[in-house]
Amino acid sequence: MNVLIFGGTTESGKLAQTLADHNINVILIVATDYAKNLFTEPLNFTVIAQRLDETEMICYLKNHAFDCVVDATHPYADLATRNIHSACRNVNVQYLRLLRSESDKIPYVTYITHPDEAIDLLNCETGNILFTIGSKELPHFVKVKDFAPRSFIRILPMMDSLKKTIDLGFRNSNIICIQGAVSEEMNIAMINMTNARFLVTKESGSIGGFDAKISAAQQCGCRVIVLMRPEQETGFSYTELLNFFHIKENSVSGMNTKIHSVTNKTSSLKLVDQEQNRQLFFPLFMDLRNKKILVIGGGNIAQRRIEILYSFGAIIEIISLSVTNELQKMIQQQHIHFVNKKYEKNDIDHFHPLLVIAATNSREVNHRVAQDAKEKNIFVIVSDCRDECNSYFPAIMENESFLAGLVSKNGDHREVRIKAEQIRELLNSNNND
Repeated sequence: MNVLIFGGTTESGKLAQTLADHNINVILIVATDYAKNLFTEPLNFTVIAQRLDETEMICYLKNHAFDCVVDATHPYADLATRNIHSACRNVNVQYLRLLRSESDKIPYVTYITHPDEAIDLLNCETGNILFTIGSKELPHFVKVKDFAPRSFIRILPMMDSLKKTIDLGFRNSNIICIQGAVSEEMNIAMINMTNARFLVTKESGSIGGFDAKISAAQQCGCRVIVLMRPEQETGFSYTELLNFFHIKENSVSGMNTKIHSVTNKTSSLKLVDQEQNRQLFFPLFMDLRNKKILVIGGGNIAQRRIEILYSFGAIIEIISLSVTNELQKMIQQQHIHFVNKKYEKNDIDHFHPLLVIAATNSREVNHRVAQDAKEKNIFVIVSDCRDECNSYFPAIMENESFLAGLVSKNGDHREVRIKAEQIRELLNSNNND
């Protein structure tokens, strides 16, 4: 089988290596020599550094016999994604989009859809700004008042990015060239070094270092402005793509594992393995009255989950260092129980819950909660990582006669909201009949 991967993310190299280890012929195309040079070990797949427009993509696909194309470009590379999708459609080659999971919205973060929104905000404030958005969006921010002395730019160590940043008028002394993603400690050091009052970044997912940035900014008292992704995409997680290629995730480390013959040429992924494929999650309606549910975290995400679960009669315990005002009211009214402390592994043993919900703003803590719950065969919902869940929290729709729950098979939360609203309208119309 021949697979072409358009790369640009950490996952693209990981996927290329995994497919090649399972006897699939892989070509990985990246945009720059810098990205190509990141692959320093002996490889059993081909890496090409070349920027292709749509016409060039079509020619390349016509000249090679690819069974499918995987678009693993960066979530913000919207033009590249449109070109790849269009080229595949033109040549009639199967297109698969590898999605990087998004983090849930964080209450103390300012989300924007266009750089101009950040510029308006920054022009009303004073203080230094640390930009970790790459060089693509930087031209917008020269409109920030006193941008040169205020702005500190973190970019990849690439000559074209450095030249572009300097040519825009940003100070040489304020440019930090470093390969990402960096640790929370390094982010803290950069925020303190630059005396940044604002951090302007992109929602690059935990694997892109987003969680480390947010945690560091919170600890430093630095306000975070996040440029949201260009649009809500549909596609597939890393695990789901492995399923498509008949590769079990727990077999990836075995270099000599053989792969089954792949003959699927349909436009969507098929169910392959009942233990690995999310599409086999069973929609079960349960009586939650007097059932124990442990929630780690006390922010807005936790609040939404708790309010719904409480309405179904669950006994809820929160472990967190802080809670929202609404949760505080519920605690004072003794509707829920609150323990003001950091999460510890024995908390699950102490409470014996039916379900655990990890909803902190720390990727590290949420990951640890998920591992601890799974070790004890307890259902867990992880707010910032769909791949770590062994159960999902659905959108809920109801009227006097019906109760419905809806989740997405591929993690498209926007489409869930749209479909849920349509179902609510249908249920409400039934009430009126």
